[in-house]
Amino acid sequence: MGSGILNARPSSWLAAVAAAAAGKPASFPRAHAVLLTSGHLSSHTSVNSLLRAAPFPSACALLLRLLFLHRLLPDHISLSFSLHSCTRVPSHQLTSLLHSLAVRLGHSRDVYVVNAAVSSYFTASGVASADRLFAEISHDVADVVTWTTMVTGHANAGNLKRARWLFQAMPERNVVSWNTMLGAYARAGMLSEARELFDAMPDRNAATWSSMINGLVLSEHCEEALRVFGDMVSIGVVPNEPALVSAVSACAQLRSVEHGAWVHAYAERELHGGMSIILATAVIDMYGKCGSIHNAVRVFAAMPVRNRYTWNSMIAGLAMNGGERQALSLLWKMQMAGVRPNDITFIGLLSACSHSGLVNEGRRLFDSMIEDFGIQPVPEHYGLMVDLLGRSGRVREAVYFVKSMPVEPHPGLWGALASACKMHGEVELGEEVAKKLIELEPRHGSRYVLLSNLYGSANRWDDMATVRKLIKRRKVPKGIGNTVVGNDIQQME
Repeated sequence: MGSGILNARPSSWLAAVAAAAAGKPASFPRAHAVLLTSGHLSSHTSVNSLLRAAPFPSACALLLRLLFLHRLLPDHISLSFSLHSCTRVPSHQLTSLLHSLAVRLGHSRDVYVVNAAVSSYFTASGVASADRLFAEISHDVADVVTWTTMVTGHANAGNLKRARWLFQAMPERNVVSWNTMLGAYARAGMLSEARELFDAMPDRNAATWSSMINGLVLSEHCEEALRVFGDMVSIGVVPNEPALVSAVSACAQLRSVEHGAWVHAYAERELHGGMSIILATAVIDMYGKCGSIHNAVRVFAAMPVRNRYTWNSMIAGLAMNGGERQALSLLWKMQMAGVRPNDITFIGLLSACSHSGLVNEGRRLFDSMIEDFGIQPVPEHYGLMVDLLGRSGRVREAVYFVKSMPVEPHPGLWGALASACKMHGEVELGEEVAKKLIELEPRHGSRYVLLSNLYGSANRWDDMATVRKLIKRRKVPKGIGNTVVGNDIQQME
């Protein structure tokens, strides 16, 4: 560290301290010497400013050590900032040490220290520690923030019963407290409980409406979500970004381009055309799923900055709307923009190849995904390759591809192969594949139908009758494919 740093802002000192904390222990004396000569260690105020901005707990620990070395005891602000840093990099051990230090220095009943400790314990999965601390201070120290932190912590830990008990026991509630409980119910899909709270709330803000809308979308109650969004707008509450993203997602799930275009227009009007990357990406995804690919391209082209999800959404939208060649060209443009593709990118690209029968391109992309980008295929990649080869009539090549896979093929792959065999008249090969499928899922009715239809396409009526007897003898249960199985049996009879 050169002499020029002596006149730098406190953020430069924090950088020096952080580097020493994250690097070698030998860096400590040097960082200590620079801090000592800087004058930033002369008071609690200057050190607390650094503690507040510290990006991780180890930097805070080093600053606290410097305080002790200069006979300055950390005050309640020093300790609360240090404990808050543990929520960014969870550490139950460090949280416990800092909390113990607060107790020894007489700050155990300071509400700021308590709230920071409770939050840090929950972040580090120390639910029992948070409960013990809360039991000690709940009657005389805890404020509405403490109670709300307890509700949030138990809700995030999956204990909604305990969270609701704490919520009902709160001596005082604010809109954040209500939103915390509402959001917990909504995320858990407990919509009746969420709606009950929503209707009972004395005050609502944009986050309240957003939680309700998001919960409905997550539970696939998209029409209701759009009704709630409409109510929100009609009473003059301006939606926040999560509410807008949820509304756009609801339109995508419903494949409702009319509602989607309305939400998009509303967002552009309210935000004066300044949509975030997250919202713009959701809009692109919505237009792609609704078949309005020209609007998706328009939004994509207007974005000044794009992330990986944006590119993936555009690729997927083009792939499903007849723009397969354009989708493939985006891989090169994506890399030129400095964005590295991931497994989802290649699902979109392989889908584009499958839809348009681009076998050679699909093979190259599959190999490139593994060799050039180090991405290991997931079942979706294998399924798309089988679909691509099967659709193009390369059924035997598809069978070889499945048999040479380094992982066990899932039933869906065998099903796609059997359908391809039927489509291209490969009856014997299809029979082998369909029987393999029945071995894997002997209680799945539609697997028998696949074999039966294969025999029917080749006029092998006796074999069809054999399948019928097999269905009856095995008492294939009603369920998936049952209606088709029933119709098929009637036709065979």
